[in-house]
Amino acid sequence: MGAMSTGIQGEPFDSSDKRPHASPDGASKRLRKKPRSWKTLAGTGALLAFGFLVLVLLYSFVHHNFIEPPVEPQVMQGGKSHIIQLDVLNGSGAAKLAQRFTDYLRARGFDVVEMGNYKESSVEFTRVIDRAGNLQAAEQVARALGVSKERVTQEIDRNAYLDVTVVIGKDFRSLKPLQ
Repeated sequence: MGAMSTGIQGEPFDSSDKRPHASPDGASKRLRKKPRSWKTLAGTGALLAFGFLVLVLLYSFVHHNFIEPPVEPQVMQGGKSHIIQLDVLNGSGAAKLAQRFTDYLRARGFDVVEMGNYKESSVEFTRVIDRAGNLQAAEQVARALGVSKERVTQEIDRNAYLDVTVVIGKDFRSLKPLQ
C-alpha cells in the first residue's frame, strides 16, 4: 500500500492514488492530461495538407507565369499573327519520341503538321531548323522545348510550307517534353 500522508485540513490521503482530489474550494484537480482525440489529429493533418497544397499551387503559379512564362506559339508575319507550323522528326533512335514531342507542342498551341523519323537515327543533339527565313519562330520553338539557342540553324526551304523543323537527338531526356 502507498505511503500515507496528511493532506489539506489534516485529512489522511494515499500519495499513490492518481484520482482527482477535492481542493479546499471544492473543485477537483486533474492529475493526467486528456489524450488527443482522433478527430483533433485528423483535423490538424487535414489543415497541414491543405496548407501544403496551397503552397505548391502558389509556387506553380509564380513559376509558370513569372519565372518561366509560356512561349507564344505564334509570330508576326506580314503584320498578321501567324501560328508557327512545324514538323517533328525523331533522329535519336528511341521509339515514339516524335509523338511525345508532337503532343507536347500541340498542347502549347503550336501547329505540328507532320511527324516521323529523321533520315539518321544517331543524331547527337536536338536541333531546331528555320525553314521559312523567320529565325524568331525557330527560336520560340527551341525555347518551348528547352533547346539552347546555339542549336537553332537556318536551312531555308520555300517548298516545305513549314516554318520550323525539329530534329530530336539523343539529348532528348534533358528537354522539357520529358521533364
